[in-house]
Amino acid sequence: MQLFNQRSVAIETGCLLLSSYTCGMMSLAIGRWHYGATYFAAFVTFVLGVAFLTLELREFAGMIAVGGRPQRSAFLSRLFYPCRLSRAARHRGLIWLVVMMAQVAIKGLSATVERRLLCFSLFWHALDIVWVWLFTVVLPDGVLS
Repeated sequence: MQLFNQRSVAIETGCLLLSSYTCGMMSLAIGRWHYGATYFAAFVTFVLGVAFLTLELREFAGMIAVGGRPQRSAFLSRLFYPCRLSRAARHRGLIWLVVMMAQVAIKGLSATVERRLLCFSLFWHALDIVWVWLFTVVLPDGVLS
């Protein structure tokens, strides 16, 4: 039985990698003090992050529906828990992004806000690295089994 829909996982990964790109574009806009570009890139990053989470939750709900629970095998246990942590961190990142955009609206691109946004960007990219690791190391076991 194949646990993953390869097409769905590829779309999820595409959303995530595009969100990393738009987050990088946001960082460049911040460095140039372009408010419109900063907001636009942050908005697209947010939308892509939500799309990723929605697709991932649908994928896991589908696995559970066909009996793919963490208690079923060591592979599923090894998959579910890191993904759950990644999902929780991604949710926190989206909240952080909204808070930071509110700070930009209220305080402008002050040095403190700029530094916080750049820290967010590093956090977002780190989450993408974790997903790429899961995608290349953990998921092949489920796709090939």
